[in-house]
Amino acid sequence: MPLSDEKRKSWQQAMDILCDLQCRQTQIVSHRGKFSSSVMENTSLAFITAINQGADMVEMDLQKTKDGVIVGHHDDSMMRLFHRPGKISEYTAAELKAMDFFNYINEPCAEQMETFEEMIEPLINRTVLVLDKCWDCWDEVYLILKKKEMLKQAIFKFYTKDLAAFKWASAHTDCIFIPMLDEMEHLDRVLALKDKVKVPAVEIMPERDTDEVFQKETLEDLRRQGLKIWCNSLSLSRDMVYGAGYDDIKALRYGGDCGWGYLVDLGVDMIQPDWPFELALYLRGRAYQ
Repeated sequence: MPLSDEKRKSWQQAMDILCDLQCRQTQIVSHRGKFSSSVMENTSLAFITAINQGADMVEMDLQKTKDGVIVGHHDDSMMRLFHRPGKISEYTAAELKAMDFFNYINEPCAEQMETFEEMIEPLINRTVLVLDKCWDCWDEVYLILKKKEMLKQAIFKFYTKDLAAFKWASAHTDCIFIPMLDEMEHLDRVLALKDKVKVPAVEIMPERDTDEVFQKETLEDLRRQGLKIWCNSLSLSRDMVYGAGYDDIKALRYGGDCGWGYLVDLGVDMIQPDWPFELALYLRGRAYQ
């Protein structure tokens, strides 16, 4: 059941919390929405479900079709969700919508791939949109957000090794950015960008608990420089480590303190899980301890 003991936060409240350096409320960013069985990732239904389960923000992945339409899709390949070779950019939006869309029990489902406009229409004034994997079509995404009057609801993410993204960001002072700090030596770039545009946080990507970016003193230093901290708690495969292993699976198997709680105690402000409802319940329990 949806969390219902308080009125659902508005997107503006979530954005205000994000941008308030003094506020230590942990925020939940749902990874591709909340998806399972025939609720497909990167669709409006997945995002609405995530909001109803306690997510403060929803993260989405975007790509451009052959005919220039922006659609919701993560993978470079189409094999996992369409069972065919090729890339999204090799097909028109109409061709993609006519294809079978395979769900998480490997069956064709009733859902179709959605365009970006279809994805976000039900999210107007509902939540914060976190835009990932779309740095090669930011211009088109920007224009759609402007048309929908949703630019203030959106956050653009990019890797700090991407100098072209820094250039684009510097020229768009009406946008909000959360750089993914893949190298600590890139921090100066982030701070220089922060002087020009709104950069309320950085995403850290530690693989080991000995990584420099995962030390409490590092996070405290980032906060002193006016940055909040985002960290994934995903557990996608044995070969992909997020949150230095303090991830969803550890939290679900051994209790929230062993996974999500470790991140909170370290100083992480935003956690991106695949389990927003369970994380929301855990955070609520901490608040009452």
